[in-house]
Amino acid sequence: MPFCDVGGVKIYYEVLGQGDPFLMIQGYGHYSLQWGQLPQELAKQHQVILIDNRGVGRSDKPDNPITVPLMAEDACRVLDELSISRTTVFGVSLGGMIAQEFALNYPDRLVNLILGCTYCGGPHAVKPPPEGLKVLFDYQWLAKMPPEQRTLEVFKFFCTEEFIEANPEALKYYHKVTTEYPTPLRTFRRQAEAVAQFDTWERLPNITAPTLLIHGTDDKIIPFENSQILEERIAGAELVLMQDKRHGFFIEAMDSTRIFINGFLKRKAGKQAA
Repeated sequence: MPFCDVGGVKIYYEVLGQGDPFLMIQGYGHYSLQWGQLPQELAKQHQVILIDNRGVGRSDKPDNPITVPLMAEDACRVLDELSISRTTVFGVSLGGMIAQEFALNYPDRLVNLILGCTYCGGPHAVKPPPEGLKVLFDYQWLAKMPPEQRTLEVFKFFCTEEFIEANPEALKYYHKVTTEYPTPLRTFRRQAEAVAQFDTWERLPNITAPTLLIHGTDDKIIPFENSQILEERIAGAELVLMQDKRHGFFIEAMDSTRIFINGFLKRKAGKQAA
């Protein structure tokens, strides 16, 4: 398996397809297999680069402090390893926070920015409702459950009950990859510390790359109003609200997500060529 060494921590990465580079960054406690089939679909038109953030998946899981800028640096080092000078970056949830830091800290490496179900952090962010906070941070409540029940409780925040009932294979796949490379409790705590320190509100106007925002209107982990804040703070940002979709809009509405992303990239490429 390919790894990039960043200060003694091995970061797993994978490359799919050919075309313009397209880096995908997953969220809190999650890793690249939890995108579902979206990477394979996007790889039909792009060179998709997948990474497992430090602490999750196939990357090393040391019990050391983690910051969002550090994880953005990990992503940049993977690009160096692959000799990729510039890329589009798509991050969801915590991955969207990492993508914001990437855009702010490495603007010369960024072509387009796509932020899914994420926020700016700090006092200007709209906080999750109590049930969202519980599934994010009540580790003891989750630890008491059998693995199958724990997977279902989390997955219900990603997809609607109607989708889960109609697509049992999606839940089965999510359970398989979640238990195949389980995220240790220490990583959840370290990533939670990173999220608590994260705040880009003041710096967001410094992002100049073309930006697309995607958010489900029934997101109970990061309310969709957070993407409206990002839209106000990032000049020229485009916002797509997916009606009645939850935190895992990219799973439940994979085809729509792919269409929105490819349409956005095609429009921006046309403007750059002109």
